[in-house]
Amino acid sequence: NEFVYQEGTTYLVCCWVNHFGHILLQMFVSAVHALDKIGAMMQLRTNSINFLVDNRASSFGSKETVLSVFEFLTKKTNKVQSLQALEEKAKEDGKDNICFEELIVGMLYDDLVHGGPKIENMKLPAPHAENDMLQPLREHLENNYPLTKEAVSWAIKETKFSPNEADSFEESPPECTITFLRRKFATRTIGNFDDVINTLVKEVFVEPMWNIRTVSFDGPSLESQYLTVRSSIAFLSVSGTGSHLGMFLPEGGSSIEIVFNNYSPVKNKYICKVSPYLTCLSANSICSESNCKKATSIDVDIESFKEVMEGVKKDVLKKCNDAGESFLSEKD
Repeated sequence: NEFVYQEGTTYLVCCWVNHFGHILLQMFVSAVHALDKIGAMMQLRTNSINFLVDNRASSFGSKETVLSVFEFLTKKTNKVQSLQALEEKAKEDGKDNICFEELIVGMLYDDLVHGGPKIENMKLPAPHAENDMLQPLREHLENNYPLTKEAVSWAIKETKFSPNEADSFEESPPECTITFLRRKFATRTIGNFDDVINTLVKEVFVEPMWNIRTVSFDGPSLESQYLTVRSSIAFLSVSGTGSHLGMFLPEGGSSIEIVFNNYSPVKNKYICKVSPYLTCLSANSICSESNCKKATSIDVDIESFKEVMEGVKKDVLKKCNDAGESFLSEKD
């Protein structure tokens, strides 16, 4: 009568970080990597693990965002809760303690990830994603969210930038699809977007086999965002608008970041650090406002952009051609 008893296995995610990309790399990837290291992936696949998020480490970050990321992992809302909510529930029931049938404590330091020495004065909250830590998560998500035409059709209806915008995914395989992430809100937008799209369609990806889609992730579910990226061979985004999702591109894919003002393309390169089977590139932008540090819009440097995208086309052309032949024969 003095304690709340949590049945089953509970994974305590000990680190709390701000911003969506940080949540993905420092909480999401490393949690699944930890479960893989201790041989608990089957428990994850069968939804036998409850996730408990502890946000006492920081006042930053949205509780709803963190919880939704782990709900995306489990596909069930009742498998994820915050430690604070559990404590409050215990107090409401007049209980002083919480006991767990089995508790896995999230890794706090790098020595528990790699078996090496603890990093002194580490500025980033640990754990954080490192080389080749992403593969267990990719396999889990591919199993949970298979790439079917029905699933992609649903996802694109949610994510496409304009309801009237055409998308020829039914005529083009993912290996021939270029996805451009565009914000609907008034920050980090592209002033010369029409010129950018014309460069893609009329000067680089001119052959009819290519599918160029423009999407927005301002509102759609994580499942639809994941399927939209996963059904692409190249993913373009402006710094700070969702480039971290490029980690879910298929092997051989390219993540292209349009550098926004003072942002560094290091974040995009970090995606390739944990996803070495991807190519990460960046294109320059031009600030036309008087105070670039406070600018809400940029113009893409078309010359730089075209050069980068021509290189992307060379990298993915064989995949597109091979997939296109198979895709057409299946339809026949």
